[in-house]
Parts: sequence; structure tokens; C-alpha cells
Amino acid sequence: MMGSEEKPNILERFIIFSETHSETIKIVSYGVASMSLVIALYQIRPFAKFRKPSSVPSHFLHNKVPLEGTVIRVEPSCGTLLMVDHKPLIPLPRLSNSNYLPVKIAGVNVTANGISWLQTIVCGKSITFTPLAKEKEYLNCLVTMLQQNQKRVTVGEELVELGFATVTESSLKPTLQNKEIVKYQKCLLNAQKRAQRKRNGFWHFAKHSTILWKIEQSFYKKLKSILPVYIVQRFNI
Repeated sequence: MMGSEEKPNILERFIIFSETHSETIKIVSYGVASMSLVIALYQIRPFAKFRKPSSVPSHFLHNKVPLEGTVIRVEPSCGTLLMVDHKPLIPLPRLSNSNYLPVKIAGVNVTANGISWLQTIVCGKSITFTPLAKEKEYLNCLVTMLQQNQKRVTVGEELVELGFATVTESSLKPTLQNKEIVKYQKCLLNAQKRAQRKRNGFWHFAKHSTILWKIEQSFYKKLKSILPVYIVQRFNI
């Protein structure tokens, strides 16, 4: 009795199939690669130029995708909006359009002095804005920008520190499960405490200058004159 031939294993069968169906495998591989590219482009939207809140995909908000653009003007409507000329990842030649993306600085209520500060310091500058939530009228964002010394500052925190805005914790509640947003809110609240202590901006009139406060300010002034500059800046004295 003659022994039967051994059947080829899975690897050998795959090699035989790939040799006899090479064109089919190439077509399938190209198809899979093309589909992956389409999905990636849909997720990233590298060519998209956003001009209204509804055009920003929901997964951008969920994943806290940072966007870039230039502040064209500041509008006092809806609690102060930055009208931003959004810059896509890959810019394409386009017809000029006067429609700009309305961006609201998350977590703050900007005062009249704050609007003037934004018009002077932020208007015309490039910013990075991370969408947290979108409303019909605007995109609620965490906004940062580079200063002349190349230090990146958080615009909302800077406004609060100067007393040119107050903290509105309720606007951040829906996103407080995110660690970065929790950190941002803490920074805002700490900045507000410093503004209150120094009676900066809004707090100069909102809080009375008590004898204790005047003594405290005199102490801090003396301390600043004694300590090195880097220590004063480090501890924000």
C-alpha cells in the first residue's frame, strides 16, 4: 500500500495562492490602502477651512483637536467673540471670503477693558484654539497664543489675571471629565484669586481697599524690591 501525499499546511497554501493570484492580491491591497487613506483624511480634514461652528466635526471636540488661525477682529456679541480666519493643515488657494469662525474664550466673562485688551494684544495675531463645545453662534474654545518672547500664554488666564475677565465655572462643567480642562479651570480660579488680591481691573472697584489689604500690598511691594526678579516671576508675587 502506497503512502498518501501530505497535504500542504496553511502557510504553503497561502504561498501557492499568492503566486497564482498575485494581481488579485495587489488590487485588494491597493483597495485597503485607499480606504485607509480616505478614513484618515475624513478624520483629520487637512484641507477643510472652518467658517461656522456647525462645520467643525464632533470628533474634533471629543478628541480636543487643536486648530490654528488668525484673529481678524473682536466682537462684543455673545459675551465677546474672536472672529478667526481658520488655517487648514494644508492650505489651498481659495476665493476671498469675509466669513470667519466665531470663537468664544472658554470659562471667562470678558469685561469692557478686556475687549480693549483683546483688540490691542490679540487682534491680528495667530492663535491656537482647542474646541470644547459648539453652540449655534460660536465655538467655545481654550485659546493660546505666542508672545514676542516666544512664551505661550493662555488668553483666558491672562485676561482673568489682569482683572479684565471673571471666571464662569458653569461653562466648563460639561467638559470637566477631561484632565486638561480641569487643570485649565484651576488655573483660571488661581488667576482670579491673584487678581482679587491685587485689586486688578474689575476687582479694583468690586472690592473695598481695607487697611489690612493696604498693609498686605505694602508688604508685597517691599518683598518685590528685595527678592530677585526670577523668584518674583516664579511665585507671581
